[in-house]
Amino acid sequence: MNGYAAVYEVVREPRRNPARVTGWEHVGTVHAAETDATGERPGPATLCGLATDAMPQVPGDRPTEGADTWWPPLSAIVICAACDRET
Repeated sequence: MNGYAAVYEVVREPRRNPARVTGWEHVGTVHAAETDATGERPGPATLCGLATDAMPQVPGDRPTEGADTWWPPLSAIVICAACDRET
């Protein structure tokens, strides 16, 4: 169990998508949040202190399964450095 849910900031303007990964155009910076009591959903705040209530969970995120990293395995995303330091 990695214990962290990956959530993201929604960007209004679609970002450049050179890898042509569909569905990720409005994904901004990806943050980590400790999971709630279920172990599957994000708690109320990210590790860097942002509220998660307006942040969608990263599609396909499985915080109950072990993994090398807490973020999704895509090279076209921006990871919050502060959250990454805390994991």
